[in-house]
Amino acid sequence: MAVPHKNITINDLDAGKEIVASLRPTWSAIKCKVFDAGITNKLFGYIDESCTDKNEMILLRIYGKNTSCIIDRKRELETHLKLNKSGFASPVYCTIDNGYLYGFIDGNTLTAETVRDATIAPIIAKSIAKMHCSVPITSNEPIFYSTLCSWLAQLPDDLTSGKLVVLENIITDKSTLLGELDALNSKITGNSDLQIGFCHNDLLLENVIHNANKQSISFIDYEYGNTNYLSFDLGNHFDEYAGVETVDFSRYPDETYQKWWLKLYLEEVHTQKSLGPVTDAKVDELYKEVNFFSLCAHLWWGIWAAFQTLNSEVDFDFAGYSRLKLEEYFKQKVKFFDYL
Repeated sequence: MAVPHKNITINDLDAGKEIVASLRPTWSAIKCKVFDAGITNKLFGYIDESCTDKNEMILLRIYGKNTSCIIDRKRELETHLKLNKSGFASPVYCTIDNGYLYGFIDGNTLTAETVRDATIAPIIAKSIAKMHCSVPITSNEPIFYSTLCSWLAQLPDDLTSGKLVVLENIITDKSTLLGELDALNSKITGNSDLQIGFCHNDLLLENVIHNANKQSISFIDYEYGNTNYLSFDLGNHFDEYAGVETVDFSRYPDETYQKWWLKLYLEEVHTQKSLGPVTDAKVDELYKEVNFFSLCAHLWWGIWAAFQTLNSEVDFDFAGYSRLKLEEYFKQKVKFFDYL
């Protein structure tokens, strides 16, 4: 069933309230809320005073300025619908010219503490495994290399002056990043055993929702969801233990923790695919892949943040974030580049 579309552009809370009223004509006392955790889009929430269940809330996502240059919004919607059908996302109610409206998922976003909780972490590992196994893909081509090539093509050659002057001691110009990307891709294409499938590609803590009552995990924000190397999703998730607003890379999980977590992930994959027991050798192999792809994720978000520095109107230090990610990439490259 096609998602209804309304030919309207919305940029403020009150205008959103009107369209929500058209979707819920019985609502007579609509309350509004601004969610301010996002750094790419605007997000508003609407619910009637008569509602007793938070899941009745309707969310309005308004796309950030110039984000269509790096985000395929049609694909984002398709991904949301696929995840909803597979049980990992809320329903979509309608689209507008600069965003769409969809359901709320009750729960708490992860924190640096809860992501490591001994009762929550296994649910996260198993939920990601289920997503990787059950969400269908429409292409067998991983997006890692092509996406970064596209983003770099839209950046100027000079990435060390103006708003990006903070990068001057890390890279010389855009060719530095192109060279790093090609080196990573050469490693990847030389390994035919890498597993591909549907990946969220942005499993930061704020995009993972834990419902304590149901002991369940859900995923939100699907802008980058697409076919990719499954180990990229896992390496990126481990990177995100460091946080976004306050980044602390010392939170990156150590080998013992990762192998414990990855074994839980693999056990769920084997359950989903009716495979045999998970061996230590399989865990060791995945551990090396994941840490290599953690490098790929640092480069990914370092380039992304450079683009956002030059284009976004969101109040966030994208240039500083780009510097942090690229510094960590070069620091960890010494250790992890030869893991693949």
